[in-house]
Amino acid sequence: MKKMKNEKIQHINLNKLKLDFKNPRLPIAPSSEDTIIKWMLEDASILELMLAIGQNGFFIGEALLVMKDNDKFIVLEGNRRLTALKILDNPKLATIRQRKIEQILDETIHKNIVDIPCIIFEKREDILKYLGYRHVTGVKSWGILAKAKYLYHLKDMSNEKNLKKQARELAKQIGSRSDYVIRLITGYEIYKIIEDNGFYKIPKLDKTTFHFNYIADALRYENINLFIGINLDSDIPSEKLDKKNLNNLIHWFFEKNSQNRSRVLGDSDNLQKLNKLLSNSEVTKKFIDGLSLEEAYNLVEVDSGTFTEELYSSLQELKTAHSYIHQIQKHNDRDIEILGEIVNLCKVIKNTINSKDDDWTL
Repeated sequence: MKKMKNEKIQHINLNKLKLDFKNPRLPIAPSSEDTIIKWMLEDASILELMLAIGQNGFFIGEALLVMKDNDKFIVLEGNRRLTALKILDNPKLATIRQRKIEQILDETIHKNIVDIPCIIFEKREDILKYLGYRHVTGVKSWGILAKAKYLYHLKDMSNEKNLKKQARELAKQIGSRSDYVIRLITGYEIYKIIEDNGFYKIPKLDKTTFHFNYIADALRYENINLFIGINLDSDIPSEKLDKKNLNNLIHWFFEKNSQNRSRVLGDSDNLQKLNKLLSNSEVTKKFIDGLSLEEAYNLVEVDSGTFTEELYSSLQELKTAHSYIHQIQKHNDRDIEILGEIVNLCKVIKNTINSKDDDWTL
């Protein structure tokens, strides 16, 4: 990241620091700082952070990254730390977990930290590249929905209008792949439509229970994309979105039956089966009408095309895993075991194919 002329630590009074209403991690559109603080407190880790700061003070190496906003400053990086500092200074800001907060205050010696180390940036865009690398692919990774929201807003700030060019540039900034960027941006556009439709009134489904990775992973599959009208090669992938079929897909993913199970779990095995059955219009109709995933999948004839599709899908998954290698500092023994299984299975598949070819030539 290019070094900014104002990139030096300055101490700013706590009362002049504001939480960021555009924080990508927020699942809500906050109406006030009180709303953000309440949401933060619903995560127990904020209490642990309060205790750590209260016992050890505020480490200057964790300086907040801020942007000037009239006579105050918006914190673009460090909202959890700012929340902890605000509550330590004024426990009345907490509308929940008061008893636990009282216990923390009894155990801390740094309750009123008011001069906060910060690095000031002139505008939001100056810090977005840093945030992207740090939180989308870096050591303090956000959840996938926050990543998608961040990339979506970063795209909107770009002067480039061609999506593929935007994705290539964003991928360079965050150290990822352009196809991954396109999937997350498209997935977030779809999520906004689902949200605007009240999550299709599916019981117990809302911003806090929605698994965004179901959408992001589903967009890997050609027939699922065709079913909901998504074309990832287009400059506007969701331009021809089929809202009726999107409604169907979300119900399959999230609507629970009497056994508390949805029709399609969002794992790779179920997504592959769904992708396959959606290749056949007659089977698709039967599945929409209520046939189970297994029954519908078994109706689809397995042919050489199916085999090739599955190989291609596996190849894409391995390419994605390969792109993560440089981000992982230490691999566990299970990684090596899995790779060994993959290598052995590939050898078996290849030998089987060669054997069949030899039989044919005889």
